[in-house]
Amino acid sequence: MRPKKNSPLAKLQEKFIRLRFTNMAEIDIGVFEFDFNTTFGLFVINHRKEIYLRYGARNDAGAETYLSFPSATLALQRGLKLHQDWKAGKIKLPPAGKSRMSQTFANVRNVVQKNQCVHCHQVAEGQALELFALQNFDKKTMPWIFPDPVKLGLGLNLDDPTVVERPTGAASKAGIESGEQILKVDGKLVSTFADIQYVLHHLPRHRKEVTLVTSHGSRKIILPSYWRITDLNRRSIGHKMEPFPGFWGKPLTLGEKKKLGLKAGSFATRSTKFWVQTQGAKAGLKEGDIVIEVDGVTASPLATNAQIYIRLHYNSGDQVTLKYLRAGKPHEAKYTLKAKPW
Repeated sequence: MRPKKNSPLAKLQEKFIRLRFTNMAEIDIGVFEFDFNTTFGLFVINHRKEIYLRYGARNDAGAETYLSFPSATLALQRGLKLHQDWKAGKIKLPPAGKSRMSQTFANVRNVVQKNQCVHCHQVAEGQALELFALQNFDKKTMPWIFPDPVKLGLGLNLDDPTVVERPTGAASKAGIESGEQILKVDGKLVSTFADIQYVLHHLPRHRKEVTLVTSHGSRKIILPSYWRITDLNRRSIGHKMEPFPGFWGKPLTLGEKKKLGLKAGSFATRSTKFWVQTQGAKAGLKEGDIVIEVDGVTASPLATNAQIYIRLHYNSGDQVTLKYLRAGKPHEAKYTLKAKPW
């Protein structure tokens, strides 16, 4: 993020001691905890490593949906205000997270030993592999992290994502109106989209509701079914989950589905480049084919695309039958799933 000289953001930055990290090799992920599937993260902290706010998050629509100069400027302004309030004893911050270095993950250590730069997604990969190793790991309930507030009906302003613009669903039922500013989520102060997402990420899995304090008062939102679900295809956890679906692909847009007469909720997926001769390719799948069914199933609340549906519902060694379209005509491919594409 490089603001123009003498812009409000550039002037604000001069009020901070700035540290920039472009290599995750020596990052304390216990203190600097964020979604490592993002492209940019910013923390405003004090000398005790207590965090005032986080900035830098994304949703399924894109990596930069909630990144902008206006929102970054506002975040730094709020960070300064929180610092003044903390010094005056007006607020109490959560203690710094328990220290844990990124190299506790074996895959990160391997990258460091090769004298290569450690990327954020490689830390996310380490987190995913650690999750898979848990004895109680359930891939139908545990993979989803840093959920999108829109699943609660919170359509947020892009330049100030604490302001609700388009309340729908659960948020609307809770009485939240357009223009309300979210001040607290589950009792925690929030100043940015990343703050809201962070609190939602840490809600216990058994929770059925969450309380928001807004500029208009207290609001209790009943958490809808599948509210944590996001597209795992954009996360390391989705890439590493076994089995490999047999093809690489990209979900169809709503317009593409409509043109083909498919339902909006369908997980229809267009196969993309085959990097190796996968089991799917051996069974007849080619680049451009559109997978519309997996053993007769066309949609799932857990999966936005056919690949993730296969990863969540099958194991290595299972047989699978896909129905796909090629030039508008239906075809089938039957094959045995493998853990990896090679």
